[in-house]
Amino acid sequence: MRETTGPAPGQPRTPYRRRLLGRRLPVLLAAALVLTLLGPFGTFADLTLAQRLAYWCGLIGLGGLAFELLTLAAGHRLRERAGAWRAMLAGVVLAVAALMTLTVALLERTLRGMDFLRPLGLAELFVYVVLVTLLVSAIPVWLELRDRGLLAGPTPPSSPPVPDNAPASSPAERPEAAFLARLPARLGRDLLALEMEDHYVRAHTAEGSDLILMRLRDAIAELAGLDGMQVHRSHWVAAAAVAGVERKPDGKLVLVLRNGRRVPVSRSYAAAVREAGWAEKAGP
Repeated sequence: MRETTGPAPGQPRTPYRRRLLGRRLPVLLAAALVLTLLGPFGTFADLTLAQRLAYWCGLIGLGGLAFELLTLAAGHRLRERAGAWRAMLAGVVLAVAALMTLTVALLERTLRGMDFLRPLGLAELFVYVVLVTLLVSAIPVWLELRDRGLLAGPTPPSSPPVPDNAPASSPAERPEAAFLARLPARLGRDLLALEMEDHYVRAHTAEGSDLILMRLRDAIAELAGLDGMQVHRSHWVAAAAVAGVERKPDGKLVLVLRNGRRVPVSRSYAAAVREAGWAEKAGP
């Protein structure tokens, strides 16, 4: 049986380092600075600017670290359970709030002599900590859910399995390449090229590009039946996307796509590109 697979459920499209450095850390730093300047919960009156900076940066940093570790741990357990991510992130927020409540209680007792280490005191402090945690984590959580494709509508069902002995279909009847189902709706289905980035594949369409967590060779396998070829160990190009070809002084070919993007052709694939007639296309 040959089975067409759909998008990997709950898998992020953006590399972890980019999500951490480009999204979450700036939000945490901004939150720490704002809280330092505002000095809520009496910290403005009781602490100096330097003390408030250390106080809030320390708490926000510890909370952010706890959030990252819990999210990563849950991510390994929920790799194939996309529907559980919303509940998991809500649980992470509450777990971080509980941890930070105890941390703040101990810090306040040491730093300002305030005793929250009793049931009513911890309950009151927990409310404050939850509010701060929600404000700080709202944007990172929303971005994480969006990056995992969990804020969009339901994923269309994958194509049914095709028996190995099924008769070959005509081009008009041939099902859509499985990889195209992985593309976000906003990118359409006019695939121009694929580009390998670490453990991801960047799909370029006429509408833009996005990252998909899979190997390039697996993506190419899912494009069986679509007119195109691999032209470099890191690049695949659709035949309809090639608008022209340029030749470098060293003789290497560069494909010019319809969207103006240039894709290098390695020497090992140059012969196949010429046989396909792509090298004869006039440049823009």
